[in-house]
Amino acid sequence: MLGTRSNALLWLLILLGVTALACAQSAAPVLYVTATPQRLVPSAEAPLPNPFLPTPTPIGATATAIQPTPNPPNQIAMNAAPQPYTIQQGDTLSGLAALYGTTVGEILRLNSNLNENSVLAVGQIITMPGRPTQTTPNFKIIPDSELVYSPALKGFDVATYIRFQPGFIRVYSEDVGGGRFMSGAEIVQFIAQSASVNPRLLLALLEYRSGWITNPVPAGDAMTYPMGNRNERARSLLSQLDWAAAQLNGGYYGWRTRGLSTLEFADRSRLAFAPELNGGTVGVQNYLARSARDRNQWLLDVSPQGFFTTYMALFGDPFRYAVEPIVPPDLRQPELALPFPRGEIWYLTSGPHGGWDARQSGWAAIDFAPPKPPDAILNTQGNCYVSPNFTTSMAAGLVVRSGDGVVVVDLDMDGDERTGWTLVYLHVADADRTAAGTVVQVGSPIGRPSCQGLYLNSLGTHVHIARRYNGEWIVADCPACLPGVPNVPFVMSGWELKGYVGQVYQGYLQKEGQIRRAEQGRDDPTNQVQW
Repeated sequence: MLGTRSNALLWLLILLGVTALACAQSAAPVLYVTATPQRLVPSAEAPLPNPFLPTPTPIGATATAIQPTPNPPNQIAMNAAPQPYTIQQGDTLSGLAALYGTTVGEILRLNSNLNENSVLAVGQIITMPGRPTQTTPNFKIIPDSELVYSPALKGFDVATYIRFQPGFIRVYSEDVGGGRFMSGAEIVQFIAQSASVNPRLLLALLEYRSGWITNPVPAGDAMTYPMGNRNERARSLLSQLDWAAAQLNGGYYGWRTRGLSTLEFADRSRLAFAPELNGGTVGVQNYLARSARDRNQWLLDVSPQGFFTTYMALFGDPFRYAVEPIVPPDLRQPELALPFPRGEIWYLTSGPHGGWDARQSGWAAIDFAPPKPPDAILNTQGNCYVSPNFTTSMAAGLVVRSGDGVVVVDLDMDGDERTGWTLVYLHVADADRTAAGTVVQVGSPIGRPSCQGLYLNSLGTHVHIARRYNGEWIVADCPACLPGVPNVPFVMSGWELKGYVGQVYQGYLQKEGQIRRAEQGRDDPTNQVQW
């Protein structure tokens, strides 16, 4: 009996020892972050991978950077002296600012007789700032496909990647409204999909600005403003990443589709973008300029010793992922119908504007308001009501994403919204929304227009429609596109959308000599559309 008790006691002590050892091994090790983050791999202390989850995307630092493919130089006249300009039909201060690569404030500074509300008369002569003679560095940081939510991401999973990192992003969560919490990985994925920006780029910039990928205890501004937007109203990761995506898109699409030619710093000094650059690098330069503390810091950020080294440490050389071109120069739109049932009258309320945000992303979107609802609905729900009318599918396809006010239809039906043509519907109500996995045909119901959206609620009920190809926002009308960037007409049931250079939300539909202009409300017959 004594021997039996001794053996039992011995086994109990062994079991307790093993349990203590297991607890000690599961404790997170203390990590010290070096000035240049090195590639991190799962250690012996990390939890074993779940065989039912995707495996991590292979990553690794690249010893020698790949030589990127040269871009045709963007031929822009470099004239530093202010110059006279004669106002043409349709000119606005904001449009001229975009055309000349400057700001409305700079135009007003040079023209003391103007203010923000001035009406410009055709033939009026004003002074415009000349383009600067100095250019940004011409070092290419990333290919275009590493800025866009593109086919280059095949095999990369945000949640799996973050699960193997030791930094604060792994344990972060945030109340995004109504008591709903999202993890850091979910927030990165949400912004990547919504703004159509590459999540590898967002993660690398988050690491570069604040260390959230490798540092478990960021402090100070790195904790409060992790993407460098030092706005008191933007203290959450969701708002920081959304702002960063807007700066990336603003540079990328501004350069490729809106004639953006200069970068302005906080001190109002300007540099012309080097003509050898590509859109992806311009987008990164633009973001880094907005988040840097000063111009000298920015010069380091955009050098080979700056942000590029962080990207290399986390993911290897960005140019090994390059997909060129993302959008072929001969791209053609598939046949599309208007996004509402035949015979109904809907209202064109907005011309070309941002596919995700209002101005910074590609001006790919158009807005339609449904027919006026019964007074009982307006009296109980106000301007943000759920319409009794359905918005409908513009083409046959597969619904690949449905939620948070968004429905995405994949026209090639491969189940991947990063490839081929996709249509994005925004402000679709939860009620009666078509579920992901549904195959739709032309005219199939998508959902009811509303004001809903997780981060982009609208002020009045409508549906926002935009096109993408390989993840790139396809600009609705692109008279200022660079050579090689296709201007793909946005045509729905024979109605072609037209816009104005530099004039966001302004535009019209034309068909066989008929014109329907973008106007707010339902009282002006010039914005009524049907088919």
